[in-house]
Amino acid sequence: MQDLKQLRKQKGLTQSEVAKELGVSQQAYAKYENGQVVPNGDILEKLHSLFGLQIDKNEFLSKGVGGDASIEEFLNKSYTAYHSVLNAVSMLEDWGFERVNDKTTFKEGGKYYLTKNSSAVIAVKIGDLSNYAFNIAGSHTDSPCLRVKGNLLLDSPEGKRFNVEEYGGALLYSFLDIPLKLAGRVLVKDASGVKEQVVESNRLFNIPSLCIHHNPTANSELKLSLQNDMAPLIGEAEDVYGLVSNDEVLDADLFVSPAVAPYESGKLLCSPRIDNLTSVYSSLKAIKNCKPKGVAIAACFDNEEIGSRTKQGAGSALLADVLRMINRGLCKNEDDFASACKNGFVLSIDNGHAVHPAHPEKSDPLNKVYLGKGVVIKHHTNYSTDGLSSAIVKAILDKAGVEHQDYYNHSDVRCGGTIGLISSAQLEMNACDIGLAELAMHSAIETVDKSDIGKMEACVRAFFNASLRTDDGNITIG
Repeated sequence: MQDLKQLRKQKGLTQSEVAKELGVSQQAYAKYENGQVVPNGDILEKLHSLFGLQIDKNEFLSKGVGGDASIEEFLNKSYTAYHSVLNAVSMLEDWGFERVNDKTTFKEGGKYYLTKNSSAVIAVKIGDLSNYAFNIAGSHTDSPCLRVKGNLLLDSPEGKRFNVEEYGGALLYSFLDIPLKLAGRVLVKDASGVKEQVVESNRLFNIPSLCIHHNPTANSELKLSLQNDMAPLIGEAEDVYGLVSNDEVLDADLFVSPAVAPYESGKLLCSPRIDNLTSVYSSLKAIKNCKPKGVAIAACFDNEEIGSRTKQGAGSALLADVLRMINRGLCKNEDDFASACKNGFVLSIDNGHAVHPAHPEKSDPLNKVYLGKGVVIKHHTNYSTDGLSSAIVKAILDKAGVEHQDYYNHSDVRCGGTIGLISSAQLEMNACDIGLAELAMHSAIETVDKSDIGKMEACVRAFFNASLRTDDGNITIG
């Protein structure tokens, strides 16, 4: 492909001038020029008209999506937490959010973002400072999959195989016989030290299941060895890193993730990584469109699926540090910080289990949630929700006209955890766990009602736009 930078200079244009012609920000155009982000169809047409060349989308090096990305595009292109953050950053910059650095000046009306370890992102929009409080929507960027162990490959008669371990609580059998991609990040040797690259393989792989003839009890007694049965088949290959990079790779964080494009089944959306990228996407869209009466914060952490206890996870000091940075940047004191937490709120957004059509007995006998019936408010001792926080969320949603339903776990079935209790305890803030009603959670392909994604965005937007005042257990909602 011809070099965009060279073509631009041949025409005597600046990046800002080209960006204006394309109708995007200068930051967004710079990503097209350096190959970091793939332009959408409309931008490709405008580039063709401007430079007189046909650009093949597949020739772009990367992986980012723009601010106009649909939920399907976001799910499809976010193979790993590194990809979802790359895409989130691309969207935020298209919307005019400024990356935080040492020279950043926080001000009323400002829009900012920062990343941690390239796999967590926090976006901030500062509203009316007369209502100084932190309204935080927390979600996570990672999803269960298979993590690749090192650079060496397993031998087999049919060719090489990846050596993998489980990441998160994946429903292993769902990863059999479907297209998979190798994706993540590599750390390559650079003249100045180490350079990071977010990568994905051009090739697809699969994990062939053992046929019914050799495993006649598979339909009644399927038992999988993670070490042996779940090793994806590659065929010809020298090593792992060579499948995603031509540079000298020092080390990597690579995963084998489902490469199935999202598809609709009637009103349902079926896709990999619905848990929890629908929450990330809804939070990002909400912070773009909200008009906050305080400080709106979309905190998208990594590593929730393995316990959150990493520097980029909700169990770290990341969120508290960011809140204190905002507080200092706005020239507020410790009393102001305490007040902003007291009058703030945490929405922990992670999906919940809908009643399964084949197994309704797995749900609570009285409190049932269904696809398409709105935002799920999640109640359990593993969640941060209590009567007060649930009532606050219901009042906000009722005022905004957003449909909602209550989830309680079946008492004999194990309940998972979220980031809610972690963030609530760290900041001593009221918090509530919510999510979308979902089927096949932690499967390679999960299912939600597509209309619920729009309801979640409306929910988070209404939350960001609300102001809360706490006084001895009484809450005033404005």
